Amino acid sequence: MSSNNAFKVIIVGGGPVGLTAAHSLSQAKLDFVVLERRAKIVEDAGSNLVLLPIGLRVLGQLGMLPTIESVSSPMSRFRRIDHDGRDLGDTLWFTHFKENHGAYPRVISRHDLMQTLHDGLPAEAQAKLLPGKKVIDVSSGPEGVSVTCADGTSYTGTVLVGADGAHSRVRDLMRTAALQAPTTTEDKVNEAEPFLTTYRAMWVRFPTVPPIKAGDASETHGKNCTLQLFAGEDTSVIGVYERMEKPTREGVRYNQADEDKFIERWGHLPIVEGGLTIKDAYVNRTQAGMVNLEEGVVKNWSWDRIVLVGDAAHKFTPSTGAGCNNGIVDVVALANELYHAFKAIRASDPEAFPTREQVLAAFDGYQLARFDTVKAGLAGASQATGAATWADATHKFVDRHILSRQSLQKFFSTRNAPALARTPVFEYVTGEEQMVGKFPWAHPIKPPSS
Repeated sequence: MSSNNAFKVIIVGGGPVGLTAAHSLSQAKLDFVVLERRAKIVEDAGSNLVLLPIGLRVLGQLGMLPTIESVSSPMSRFRRIDHDGRDLGDTLWFTHFKENHGAYPRVISRHDLMQTLHDGLPAEAQAKLLPGKKVIDVSSGPEGVSVTCADGTSYTGTVLVGADGAHSRVRDLMRTAALQAPTTTEDKVNEAEPFLTTYRAMWVRFPTVPPIKAGDASETHGKNCTLQLFAGEDTSVIGVYERMEKPTREGVRYNQADEDKFIERWGHLPIVEGGLTIKDAYVNRTQAGMVNLEEGVVKNWSWDRIVLVGDAAHKFTPSTGAGCNNGIVDVVALANELYHAFKAIRASDPEAFPTREQVLAAFDGYQLARFDTVKAGLAGASQATGAATWADATHKFVDRHILSRQSLQKFFSTRNAPALARTPVFEYVTGEEQMVGKFPWAHPIKPPSS
């Protein structure tokens, strides 16, 4: 894509997915602005994230893999115990990722990932990251899109990318605009509350102390509650997932009293063998919080010049670590579709820009490319959380007697590997292929000489 500021992208949401979108546009030499409601782009807050090979490969293509590796820890296996601390058998999914796709998954703090994404942008791109911008209104029309913020500022562009998370304001405003348009059919209007919540979660960050060591990953399974531990060099994070009394589509904000009650219910559970409990971690916490774990896939990912990526379009439970990675790949798929639109129109006119119709076609192509993969990811995460919380007798049996068999772990990993190997990378960004495993990537990174 050649340089020209007549095509401008407004990105709402400055999290990992939003900043990945900023990188994709900076690489394409397209103008953009990122509007983030928080006071800072990089904050020392939030839980840890797991970067799978499909996400690491994209970040490596953007030149950030060495930094990522310096601030993250590789994981080779999950140690599993039950609520009484009894061994359930290790899982080697991460080892099979390394064998099949050339890299172990890595655990990284949200802060360190955000810092890496921020610092990896050139200075002129960093200047386009605007914190303190709470979006209150959006309008989309034949000539472009306009965004109004609570501080009275407004921004105009060609397209709007909603990367603002599960509680997306852009998604809500997109739905309102669709309802108000006289030609909109019912199938083009999303549900007001597209996600269902079956689990709530507490996350706790605490110092890494024996018997925990950097790189450890552990799970505790049992009736109605499971936890995951990810240990870094200095701090570790646990995510504790509790099955709710009944599913809900209503949002909730948790407070200190809710945290206290949660610890009363589950504080006795062991994090690892050796006696360290959830309550021990919570008492020594440096940060903690509670959230609902929404699940679902939005029916329509775009309307007119507005398009959704990441958690704004689909939300998983964290059990498989797939959420952030799928958001990164969303950005790749969307950027590639826009690249195709530019390439097609500039074959005859090097200064031309995609028409509205071509942009909308690119949005449709993006959803088509990603929808089935995301639905499968949702199902996989839901099944993993159901098994770990022993949702019923079948889930308990599978968790205790099927998933514990390492021969079956290898079988399932091998069966799923071809689909993962089809994950795209940016078609217009050159680089070296840094991850090579048993299964060749269907979409190789374009070498610098080509």
